[in-house]
Amino acid sequence: MNRTLFVLLAALFSQPAWAETHSIKAFLADPVAVLDEQGKQQRDLPRKDAPTQPVPVLQYNQALDLVQVELAGQKVWLDTMDLRIEPPLNVVELPCDKLPKSQAKDSHNKSTIGFGAGCNQ
Repeated sequence: MNRTLFVLLAALFSQPAWAETHSIKAFLADPVAVLDEQGKQQRDLPRKDAPTQPVPVLQYNQALDLVQVELAGQKVWLDTMDLRIEPPLNVVELPCDKLPKSQAKDSHNKSTIGFGAGCNQ
């Protein structure tokens, strides 16, 4: 009984160790908008003043598509559209077999339309 309880508690509390750690690899916008937790802009951060080393993501607000990071000792929120985050936060799986394909009579291009090499067909 105690052994089972110990194993269950260990699994419960070690789950954050299994979670993927996301980090900001690049700042894409210039300037980058620094936001509050509701998405309201507080100030601008010029890209030249942004960190060049990867910055760990502390939280992700999926509803507003914002990430919380620590910059200059201060926790701030940033828009994910201004950032390159690895591994990506949102990955969309496309069913390649249901994508429209060009017909054999289309001599110029025989491929999936607009979805690229990910479909390998």
